[in-house]
Amino acid sequence: MSIGWIVGSSLATVVLLAGIISLFIGIRKNIHRRWPWWFIGFGVAALVSATINYPGT
Repeated sequence: MSIGWIVGSSLATVVLLAGIISLFIGIRKNIHRRWPWWFIGFGVAALVSATINYPGT
């Protein structure tokens, strides 16, 4: 496995989890913000890109 793939997928996972957690906190506090959706979108796109560019195949 290459280091770039590991770091990229780890960073994407962290950003995705931060977006999901922030979204749930905002829903519980009844605060509507747009940036958690950007984090979720970026995390999903980065994970899809990492899956497509997986070095094993």
